[in-house]
Amino acid sequence: METWKEQEVAEFAVAVISKRSISDVGAEYQKSGKGQDWQNCMTLQFEGFNDARVLSLDHIWKDMIENKKTEFSGEVLACETVSNSGESVQLKTPYEVEIRVSY
Repeated sequence: METWKEQEVAEFAVAVISKRSISDVGAEYQKSGKGQDWQNCMTLQFEGFNDARVLSLDHIWKDMIENKKTEFSGEVLACETVSNSGESVQLKTPYEVEIRVSY
């Protein structure tokens, strides 16, 4: 029995739009493909203040693949740890994520 992480899809498209901008700058990340290429879109990294903002989409992909869902659209928080003078703070940045899948 294959796990959800091993599933192939006919096609997929992912778009990640920053919610930090006032103007419509378009997608900060876009990817499309087929087969198991979607696995490269489970964890995305964007430039942050000190380090990278990490956007984890594995829970969304798991739900979509296991339940054969074809669309997701919603806000997802990217996490980044910022260190300053020995103290660490966890920053959360909202992104609008759209995923479309066909099986």
